[in-house]
Amino acid sequence: WSDEQKLQYISIHLQDDAQRWWTQASNVIKTWSSFTEAVTHAFGSTKAQQLAFEQLKWYKQTINQSITQYYDTIMELCKKV
Repeated sequence: WSDEQKLQYISIHLQDDAQRWWTQASNVIKTWSSFTEAVTHAFGSTKAQQLAFEQLKWYKQTINQSITQYYDTIMELCKKV
């Protein structure tokens, strides 16, 4: 399939949040590479989300870590999940 064909038929395979996202994004996204980059940015990588979730689940404040540093780290992990 050409990149153009992939973009034409992608909407058939998307559902729910992804379909709503594509309805808005399809006006701007014109290449397959920009689609893959945008969809990964919008929905993240499953592997990366799983890793962040595991880190979040077991993360503990260290002795030399301020509460602000701890909070910032937790918030960054939450964004990845």
